[in-house]
Amino acid sequence: MRAFWGAVVCAAMLMTAGSALAQEKLRLGHVLAKGSQFSEAVRVMNEELQRRTNGRYVIEEHPASVLGSGPAMLDGVKLGTIDMVMSSAGGALSKFNPKVGILDIALLFRDEAHADAVLDGPIGASLLDTFKDQGVVGLAWGENGFRQLTNSLRPIKTPADIKGMKIRIAESELYKQAFETLGAQPFTLAFAQLYPALKSGQAEAEENPVTTIVSSKLQEVQSHITLSYHTYAPAAILINKELFDELPPDVKTAFVEAAKAGGKASRTFVRNGDKEGMKALQASGITITPTAQFDRAAFEQALQPFYAEMAKQFTAEKIQEIKAYK
Repeated sequence: MRAFWGAVVCAAMLMTAGSALAQEKLRLGHVLAKGSQFSEAVRVMNEELQRRTNGRYVIEEHPASVLGSGPAMLDGVKLGTIDMVMSSAGGALSKFNPKVGILDIALLFRDEAHADAVLDGPIGASLLDTFKDQGVVGLAWGENGFRQLTNSLRPIKTPADIKGMKIRIAESELYKQAFETLGAQPFTLAFAQLYPALKSGQAEAEENPVTTIVSSKLQEVQSHITLSYHTYAPAAILINKELFDELPPDVKTAFVEAAKAGGKASRTFVRNGDKEGMKALQASGITITPTAQFDRAAFEQALQPFYAEMAKQFTAEKIQEIKAYK
């Protein structure tokens, strides 16, 4: 009897050890802080993935660029030195995969509902599919948010209001071209240096989502914000292609569905954060120019030379397909 129970205990221990060894941990990196919208996406994705795979796969979050810069992490996922990454359009992602640069076009999206419809539909699926050419698999779209304009000079309502402004922008060639077309003086600068640059006057303006503006306290060094919704920044959840290709079909489905859940969680996080952020901005005393006073039609007219250049790169048909999508 003792021998029997000893065998049972040993078998249980071996099964436990086997289960522990069978669990696979995947490293996912991103540039935002712990507790950000990307962090929320990873949290939900990890929970959903473990649920769907009975704990076989676990995602380890590595936030705040601890695995490297945005471009370095994208290259790492391509090479397989990092398993996964969440990266936002409007910078490194568009350089890594120029085909998704179309999403960086100014005034492309009307609002959140429009962005969701495009990215969750056939256009978004087609754009995710283009990542395979870069050695990675696009699992789902999440969100970094709509970008708004802040400055220390005056309300921005028409294209004339932005002319000559020294504006810090994200590292995107398309952002640069758009603001230059409007007559502004755009330049790039590390985000960590933005607050002191605005305080000193090195930069007079900047553009970021409300959540980023408030969390970084940029309203302390800016006197105006225009709710321009001028550019939308989605975020792609990517995985190394070789790793993904080796997964069984049901596990591949689990990864995709978990990533979609994570992407939706990031959207909810951003939009709730924007609502709370607006309360903070209203309390701060910064002058708020509402969307209704931002002459979108005038800006689109002023950007016609920019759109002509974008048509050469992405085709007018594809741009119009996104703008008109419902």
